[in-house]
Amino acid sequence: MIELGIVDLSADGRRRLSSLIERWSWKAPDSRVSVPRLSLHLLSPEEVRFHGSLDVCVVGPELVGCDAAFVNNLRQQISDKILLCVLDSRTYSFGLVEQLGRLGVDDVLVDTATSDEFFRRILLLQRRVQNKKRGRLAVVDSARGGVGRTFLTAALAEGWFSKGQKVCVVDCDVVSQDLTRFLQVRPHVNESLRLLVDQQRVVTSETVTECVRSVWLDEPRFACVAPAAGGDEAMFSSPHVQRGLIAVIEALLLQYDRVVVDTSGLVSVARNALFQVCDDLFFVVNRDASAAYANRQALSLIAGFLRPDAKLTTLLNDNGVGSASVSLLKEQVVVIAGRPMSYVTVPRSTQAASWVCSGFTPYRFLRRSLQPILATVEGGASRATALLSVAGAVVGWLTTFAKRISLAIGLRWGKRSRESASKEPWGLQPTLASNPMLSLGHAIPDDGALVSKPVLLG
Repeated sequence: MIELGIVDLSADGRRRLSSLIERWSWKAPDSRVSVPRLSLHLLSPEEVRFHGSLDVCVVGPELVGCDAAFVNNLRQQISDKILLCVLDSRTYSFGLVEQLGRLGVDDVLVDTATSDEFFRRILLLQRRVQNKKRGRLAVVDSARGGVGRTFLTAALAEGWFSKGQKVCVVDCDVVSQDLTRFLQVRPHVNESLRLLVDQQRVVTSETVTECVRSVWLDEPRFACVAPAAGGDEAMFSSPHVQRGLIAVIEALLLQYDRVVVDTSGLVSVARNALFQVCDDLFFVVNRDASAAYANRQALSLIAGFLRPDAKLTTLLNDNGVGSASVSLLKEQVVVIAGRPMSYVTVPRSTQAASWVCSGFTPYRFLRRSLQPILATVEGGASRATALLSVAGAVVGWLTTFAKRISLAIGLRWGKRSRESASKEPWGLQPTLASNPMLSLGHAIPDDGALVSKPVLLG
């Protein structure tokens, strides 16, 4: 995505120049795959200094005809950016082009130019644009439905959001819109997205922003893109629709730190296109033994589409049905020869279904269980995290050992007390108050047998 700043004296001049560039940008869907994506910002000459993210500054004919020397001031303000001037065909001359060249203009274009001429200049000039910061694309997939794909998509999204990242989830289920409905994001369907994926509108940062809705009204850093309206799964089988979806996701990656895509409702060819561009892939399985062959085949196909630097993580959702052992799944099912893979188990929880239509995500109820997933995705647990995990395990072992020692001491104390009581001349029995260990939960009945019994203290 190339950020274009439209600079001219008046608002009417900026609107005319913006309409001209939009007309140049409009191409047939088949030839639009190779052209760069543009984002237009209409700015006055005084506002340019406050937009450091611009890649190309396009100066309109109104400003050039009124005061061509002002271009030198723009060059000083954006010394590391590209400066392109659009001239009126009536005032165009080689003398004006020579003057603009001395003032620091990189290229000149006439308003009667064709779309090919405009993109020819943009394609050559963008090679001088430095690579911009881009977010990471996470795709959540599974071999079949009903294993918790939407469940874990929402959980991962809020997990990254809780770490201070700007996150956007993309719902691709055009039939049921489960992710959007469960998060209570309205509207459930997206008219603007349908126009973009059908390539009836130009994909820019402004048009993509129209498709985004905040999950919570008071938190714009956690957003959701509802599925496209008026379609079914077959709409994604067209190649130009797949390219339109990828273009929308690329625009989102420039605005968010994490973009999480739920592949529910996507046909296989559209999912394969996402596999080729994703940075992290999460493959969700459950312990159902009947799905072993489907999971093995799906992983084999996915491995052929992933980039070598993409991370593959298998999420074993233990909240579903099935009784296959985890060790058996890791050894014979979710394994790819020559491909490193991480394994994370999501433990069973009675609160797993509490997030449905609650407006929250499963991370709200299963935060402690989902933390290892985020640690694995971030490149494995850090050294500090690993030390904390080891320390926690040691503390847990010591706590268990101390409880066993306390129980053994309590049993031993009770035995000695009974023996001493039998030797007392008056035959007195020890009371709970005389034995603090027994007062925590044990009592000695009259027959001398030691049993566990709840005691109300205080």
